[in-house]
Amino acid sequence: MKRSPSVERRKEARVPVSGAMQLRQTGAALGPFQGQLLDVSPLGFRIRHDRLALASGQLVDFEWAGRSGQARAMWTRIFGQEAETGFHIVRTDA
Repeated sequence: MKRSPSVERRKEARVPVSGAMQLRQTGAALGPFQGQLLDVSPLGFRIRHDRLALASGQLVDFEWAGRSGQARAMWTRIFGQEAETGFHIVRTDA
């Protein structure tokens, strides 16, 4: 069954934000990359970036505004030479 794109499936409220976020694919030989933060929720965030090979399930280490940790890519949409990815935070560093 095909889902309607207008159906809201998020379980948490998201807050629009902006700013650069530094990321590195966990365990990958590729260097770090930057993403532009679009919104955050208590357990996740969404960014726009140019790492087109980032796939669902992959882990990244992230740093943003004094916060750092690890997050799992839940979905990615590609728009030409840019992608948008939603992440679920799996660990934050103290």
